[in-house]
Amino acid sequence: MKILLALQVFLLVTLMRVAQIKGIIIRHTQKTWTMEIVGVDWNITNEDLIAVDLKIEQVSRTSYRFSGTIDIRYELTEDSMFKLILYRSATGNADRYQLLPYRIEKTQFYDFLDEYYKGFLKEFETCSNFPVIKTKARDYKFRQLYRFDKCTVTNDPMPNYMPEGYYKVIMQFSGETDWSLTFVVQVESKRQ
Repeated sequence: MKILLALQVFLLVTLMRVAQIKGIIIRHTQKTWTMEIVGVDWNITNEDLIAVDLKIEQVSRTSYRFSGTIDIRYELTEDSMFKLILYRSATGNADRYQLLPYRIEKTQFYDFLDEYYKGFLKEFETCSNFPVIKTKARDYKFRQLYRFDKCTVTNDPMPNYMPEGYYKVIMQFSGETDWSLTFVVQVESKRQ
């Protein structure tokens, strides 16, 4: 029995090595996809505390810019929370989106900024008045009107491979008031 198990392991390892040599197991070292933002929406429970007005425009095939404002009229605290949820649909039909396992669980907004600022938000420092965070997010005040002027959305910090389809990215903010931003992104494979 042990000999049979050892033989199975040996064959499996050998097949995996051959598959890697022949290119059957693919590791993507470059982006295999492009994205196009096809929609943005928001939901606000208290318009006295938050106002959003964003518009998205396509600049080129892989470059997108958005302009508009987010007016935060309350100060963020330790009770201010953030959560990101991701859905995918092959067709983009509203009733065909399926929840994906990729998410950022509910966390303090300050901790979210400390963790993800460099990857996702740092690019806004040249096109908006969003604070350049050099220390910890808790050192900054966020109650103000944020202006975004042709900010670029990049896929650089994202995975090298993503299946084609439509992705719905929902960012939920909670605390003194609840509000959310929803972006719909179409992902297509790069044409060779």
